[in-house]
Amino acid sequence: MPLVLEARGLDVTPAMAATLERVGDPESAALLRRIYRDEIDHVAAGVHWFDEICRARGLNPAETFSANVQRHFRGELKPPFNREARAAAGFPAHYYEPLLRGDVPPPRG
Repeated sequence: MPLVLEARGLDVTPAMAATLERVGDPESAALLRRIYRDEIDHVAAGVHWFDEICRARGLNPAETFSANVQRHFRGELKPPFNREARAAAGFPAHYYEPLLRGDVPPPRG
């Protein structure tokens, strides 16, 4: 689930970079920040193509994302989410937040 794993990188990388700064490793922190900026573009590309494929197949992207996560991802989606970075990547909260509340129907099939 690339949108799950790559978006998770958006959630955790800023804190990891800050920790590296605090322990005196600004070079590694700078590398993580560069990866973070690149990851926003990666997530944006993933969201774009996921949405395009869903539309071409007549599927609702948010519902399809939810069903795919439930079917293929092991474990739970874990907050906190970096909503600002996810929004910058065009990854709508209504794709992933319902999975936290448990108010999505079980996957079909």
